[in-house]
Amino acid sequence: MLRKKTYIVSTYNNYEWITTRDSYSVLFLMLEYYRKGYRVWEYPMWLAMLVYRLTGKGIIKGRTAIFERYVPGSDQITYHSPYNDIY
Repeated sequence: MLRKKTYIVSTYNNYEWITTRDSYSVLFLMLEYYRKGYRVWEYPMWLAMLVYRLTGKGIIKGRTAIFERYVPGSDQITYHSPYNDIY
């Protein structure tokens, strides 16, 4: 029987948001955020260099959603909102 694992998701638009999400797999979570419009994958460097040499355009834009597995007992940040910086 599969059980959900906890992942820490860092999303970037104008601010950085850090939340925790439960999912069966990080792939399912990545697909969910991809459908929301986040960039979750990066191109390999060799492909980016090949496209740049052939077309003269860069394709590396950086990721806007990063996923990492939650490790209980560690000092990972599991929640952050840009509005927490006000105080």
